[in-house]
Amino acid sequence: MHTMKATIIRNPISGNLQRQQAFNRAVQVFVQARWQLDVWETVRKGHARELAEKAARTGSECVIVAGGDGSIGQVVDGLLRSRVPDVQLGVIPMGTGNVFAREMGLPFPTATDVDAPARAARIILANEPVRLDVGQAGEHIFLCWAGVGLDAAITDEIESQLVFKRRAPVFSYATTTLRYLMAYHPAHMTIQLADGEILEGDFPLVLASNIRLYARYFQMSPEAKINDGLLDLLIFTDTTKLDILYRLARVAISPNDEIPGLIRRQTPELTITADPPQPYHLDGDPLGQTPLTIRSRARSLPVRLNRAAIAQALL
Repeated sequence: MHTMKATIIRNPISGNLQRQQAFNRAVQVFVQARWQLDVWETVRKGHARELAEKAARTGSECVIVAGGDGSIGQVVDGLLRSRVPDVQLGVIPMGTGNVFAREMGLPFPTATDVDAPARAARIILANEPVRLDVGQAGEHIFLCWAGVGLDAAITDEIESQLVFKRRAPVFSYATTTLRYLMAYHPAHMTIQLADGEILEGDFPLVLASNIRLYARYFQMSPEAKINDGLLDLLIFTDTTKLDILYRLARVAISPNDEIPGLIRRQTPELTITADPPQPYHLDGDPLGQTPLTIRSRARSLPVRLNRAAIAQALL
């Protein structure tokens, strides 16, 4: 077996203490396989991005992220920013939502399953990389989605309350969404697609997805494939608070239905402007405000995954 030089980037506050204790068992899996392994911990917001870029530039063949969706997105951003070709990604899910793990069939720890990090490590060892699309928004790379408008404002608020988020994730998202919705006023947005189509209106939320899942359980973009070179665009067009709430619930429950108040498109690239400027997030990481150009970078990221387990997510 080829001895890989690898770096694990670990978010020490991702998930609960029980999950963090399981991390050492995952490390032992790599040690037993004789991988050359460094373990680096993040110490501040955005640090995972810097560490991933450093790992790629200093010779790591595989960079493994042990954390949640935000940490995964930052590591992907750092790897692509490094411009070092073909550095592989491994994922040990240890977050709160673990949306990417659910989409990719990766094990993630629960109260009754603390061995999941070690099983995720074995998946990394046993499988050759699968090349996946990533998205690029401005200067940053994302793996799962870019959100503009209401959900970006909600995400920013939740990320400032990490203890509440970890202890009661579903409740924290629900209460913050309701509170923000009561005071939210949709901005006037103009969205230009790669084929020249222009969509204009007062839009509360625009979501550009690279995967099917969103917010842990909901297949908001059921047609999305993570290696098709396209972003699946979901635009909410309602402007009243009750209609926005109803539409969010409806698309979460029945994403395959034809639902008034929603616009769906598939595109390799889009540009969004808004008046007033709107916040955006990438993989749950709040990063800035519009204007913003978002594009797909087809099959640019090699990820160690079980191809058979993710067949439905691929072309």
